[in-house]
Amino acid sequence: MDGFAGFIGRDAEIGKVEAALRRARLVTVTGPPGVGKSTLARRVAARAGGRVTVVDLDDDGDPSDLPGGLPGDKAAELPEVTAGLLVLDGCDRAIDEIAPRVRALMQANPRLRVLATSRQSLTLPGEQVIVLTELGPDARAALLEHLAGQAAEPPDGLPLTAELLAAALRRGEPADVTLDRLADPGRPGPSRHTSMRTAIGASHEACTAAERILWARASVFAGGFDLEAAQRVCGAAPLDEDAVLGAVAALVDKSVLVRSEGPLGVRFRLVESLRMFGAEWLDRLGETPYVQEWHFEHFIRLARQAEREWQGGQVWWYQRMRLEAPNLRQTLEWRLADPGTAEQAQDLGGTLWFLWACCGLQREGAGYLDRALAARDEPGPVRTKALLTSAWLDGALGDLAGAERRLAECGDGPRAAHLAAVVAVQRGDLRGALRLIGDARSGHRRQSDMFPGFLSSYVVIATTLLRMGNVSGAVTVLREGRDLCGTAGESWTRSHLDHLLAQAEYLRGDAGQALGHARDALRVARLFGDVAALAAGVELVGALSALSGDVKDGELLLASAAGMWAELDGHSLRSPVLAEIAAQAGASPDVAAGRPVPGPEEAVALALQETD
Repeated sequence: MDGFAGFIGRDAEIGKVEAALRRARLVTVTGPPGVGKSTLARRVAARAGGRVTVVDLDDDGDPSDLPGGLPGDKAAELPEVTAGLLVLDGCDRAIDEIAPRVRALMQANPRLRVLATSRQSLTLPGEQVIVLTELGPDARAALLEHLAGQAAEPPDGLPLTAELLAAALRRGEPADVTLDRLADPGRPGPSRHTSMRTAIGASHEACTAAERILWARASVFAGGFDLEAAQRVCGAAPLDEDAVLGAVAALVDKSVLVRSEGPLGVRFRLVESLRMFGAEWLDRLGETPYVQEWHFEHFIRLARQAEREWQGGQVWWYQRMRLEAPNLRQTLEWRLADPGTAEQAQDLGGTLWFLWACCGLQREGAGYLDRALAARDEPGPVRTKALLTSAWLDGALGDLAGAERRLAECGDGPRAAHLAAVVAVQRGDLRGALRLIGDARSGHRRQSDMFPGFLSSYVVIATTLLRMGNVSGAVTVLREGRDLCGTAGESWTRSHLDHLLAQAEYLRGDAGQALGHARDALRVARLFGDVAALAAGVELVGALSALSGDVKDGELLLASAAGMWAELDGHSLRSPVLAEIAAQAGASPDVAAGRPVPGPEEAVALALQETD
């Protein structure tokens, strides 16, 4: 790898290693194969002052043939290194032999500092371990463009992946990535770095049988997994739950799995190149269809739990299921690829109504459900639930004819009547909407369906009354609904009721109250990432601000909202009442004296008065 390429995006890591060497006598840089440990260590060595000795342990010979576990005549050099910085590059090939030698050297030479690179730590006293991770998206794109002379998308952030992919692109090979294409026989350096398969294979050889099985099975995960998922998906014979836990810990130590901590706990993932390698081994083991089935079983179980607990724990479940969205997409694609499992796709797609409808994924959910419903037309409760979810999403996206087609197949029932009422409001059949939602509410009560049934019916009634001009009636309904939502812990519906109450209070002449409710609604809508709700919220706060005298910020927010609606490209219906209020604000085309229009995140912060 050339000197420029090796350090794109690595300035912070170089500084971190140098700072660690000022604090500790032994620093080990670990990370997956191809992440650039050697390049980083040699850069640190080149910048270090004083005596520096670099020992390359990453030779191609058999470590068992080397005296003291070190390559050839270099073993004799080590006792002479008594001070300065000793760089030991590639310790993982003979780590059991190297670690005690390093310990003895450091005990005998108190002025010696050691910088080691390895796929796992040396586990010596006083060792400071720095885990080198993948390059970020911008750095990996810049690296590949520098190396290949063209823009392309590397599969992961490993510099070696980018280098080998660049070589393939220069050979005129297609940009779609396979492990076989990630090779460059003419690359200088150790032979195991001439192909990604060989580099990863060295890590695979260092694993036990249990670790290799877990690696293969974990390749079915997309975007990461937690320990519970590992045990449920990967824990079949010959692995039990304890064996899975041990193998996970070992693969983290060997830099095969990347461990990360976030607000929802500890998660693990395979770098994409290592995931591809594991998937190949899973195929060789003949386990791919079985592990994919276990993967589905785990995530349909999780989806059902989220559905049951959604009403009282919405924000937590939103965060959890958005985190699992790559896995949900993956298992849906696998179920849709086989006509024999299309009903499972309908089951999962219908169960995830809360994720699609409440969390800004309406178009994506509608797409999956369209495919699942087309793949299998056998009637039954699973299909009916999928149809109802599909109708909900079609209505939210403005495809009223599509929603009506789905509802025609659903038959009678309170949820079908509820969704028919939503369509009726959008069609302008306001009296029909009130009749339908009244029927739906009776059914929701009988079935004890608080959400998405009874509570969200308040949104339909209030919307209809506002459209009819019955503002005082709408306010009464909205306040009752908000109180019930508070008792039930239902924040998503309450945010919609607050948004409507803001409209109603403005129409009653109280712009101050209206602005407070509009901000309350927007504050909660932000927690769910629903772009349509955010666009409506920013527009309403902008209009109310402008109408209350804050013309500059108001017009800026209205301009931002217009951009957000444009991004939706007509895939969401805008409330006529909201449009009327915004029109009264009379936004000037010369937006806020030339101030730049903020993006969605900045606009929400401005609307909530979180900016200076």
